[in-house]
Amino acid sequence: MNQGFLVRIIFLLCCWLGMAIHGVAAVSAATNNINVSDDEKGIKQAIHWYLNGTSYNDQSQINKAFYVNARLYLPGKDDAMREMGALEYAQLFPEDKKGQFNGRLGRLISMDVTGDVATAKAEILLLNPGIRFVDVFLLKKIQGTWQIISKTAIRENAPQHGRKILFVVSNAQHYPGTSVSTGNNFPELAYAYQTFIKAGYAVDFVSQQGGSVPLEMINTSDTVQRQHLYSPDFMWALAHTKHPAEIAAKDYAAINYIGGGSAIIEIADNRAIQAIAMQIYEQQGGVLAAICQGTQGISNLKQSNGTYVMSDKVLTSFPDRYLNQQSPVFKAYPFSLENTIKQRKGKFTSGANGSSHIEVDGRLVTGMNWESSVAVAEAVIRLLDGKK
Repeated sequence: MNQGFLVRIIFLLCCWLGMAIHGVAAVSAATNNINVSDDEKGIKQAIHWYLNGTSYNDQSQINKAFYVNARLYLPGKDDAMREMGALEYAQLFPEDKKGQFNGRLGRLISMDVTGDVATAKAEILLLNPGIRFVDVFLLKKIQGTWQIISKTAIRENAPQHGRKILFVVSNAQHYPGTSVSTGNNFPELAYAYQTFIKAGYAVDFVSQQGGSVPLEMINTSDTVQRQHLYSPDFMWALAHTKHPAEIAAKDYAAINYIGGGSAIIEIADNRAIQAIAMQIYEQQGGVLAAICQGTQGISNLKQSNGTYVMSDKVLTSFPDRYLNQQSPVFKAYPFSLENTIKQRKGKFTSGANGSSHIEVDGRLVTGMNWESSVAVAEAVIRLLDGKK
């Protein structure tokens, strides 16, 4: 992780959650810089022109993305490097097929800006044949416009299905009316993310405001957490979560609500996120999942017939008996996910503290605690694989 990235991701100590989790301090990460800079917008625009142009055979968009004298260094046959100019590259996409989707699925992974120079990475999936590219760009701001001045890529041959999972996280940094810090549960993020990525899924993050989100329960002695904490691409995604207005629900096969103290604040009442979730779950027949306190986030979801999604469903979340009701957190903002489920006429279950426990009821998957993160993700994958 480079120094500039570390400066942007600032970790602040916060309080214990008091939920019988031992030896792991709660840590809040990333200042909440919600406003996207003009430079970031310009870079995203250039990458968008490239991604959209190459997916829909639009040479004009490709040419707008690249500086006219840009050079590209691409994977060739037998590990040879293929070099070409930007105009030659654009001509690989036939003009007579302009506007036709050619099977390339692309998304921005990360970017880093230093003055008028930037780097960016994008993932390109070709579903038939199964190929994954990771494109690395060098960009420069030229006469006020960001353009790609060079591009290279790696190529991997692997089956790709092109399906995406949407993780719901929260920008809330403090419990309402208090100075008590909170955040999104980092183990849940890391373990669930890793499970989906290994299964060939792409993962995007959405929050109520977009931008960076606070983190808690980070344990750097845990290999998976440490790997993701020091992954620039993963942490960039958490520092640049999508605003609900940026989300096209049709692009996602499932939605997964991450827990942590932030999950019980604002998310359940956010109408835009509710609409995204119900389009995925009810209209598209996708999977709805939640981990630990993330279950609170789905508590107000209603089906088109007016009934709560939780109604008559078997669910789990962190049970009341494992809460430390004398903790500063509970005194500041008392809550009971167990009662929430029961009030919505759901059937609450739980397991042993510190052990994985999940419930799968139809296309609804819930996990009791962070230890359930992998099992929740695996259950979602099984449900989606069953729809093939």
